[in-house]
Amino acid sequence: MALSKTVPLPNGTTAAYWAIASMQLVPKSSTWNVQLGGYVSSDAYTAGSDPLTTRYFVVTSTALGIDVSSSTVTATQTAIYAAILAVVNASGSTDTLNGAASA
Repeated sequence: MALSKTVPLPNGTTAAYWAIASMQLVPKSSTWNVQLGGYVSSDAYTAGSDPLTTRYFVVTSTALGIDVSSSTVTATQTAIYAAILAVVNASGSTDTLNGAASA
């Protein structure tokens, strides 16, 4: 699962496919640092192209429905994407990814 939203970039290119480039658990704060990469297309991503741009998100373990303190934690990419969609598509959001959907 990834995200689909066409976003014009300042350099004149357009990113239309957004995929998790990296994610890291920060146990002390029970958060996940997530880098979302913007690609021309899913084909560009699959071919191993570098992202045109990246976005940084901090997602709480609570938003993922997991308890870091009580067990070994594995956050699924599906849960991460859902949490990012909730942030960018929140009522009143002016985020450039507002209106994004699952790809």
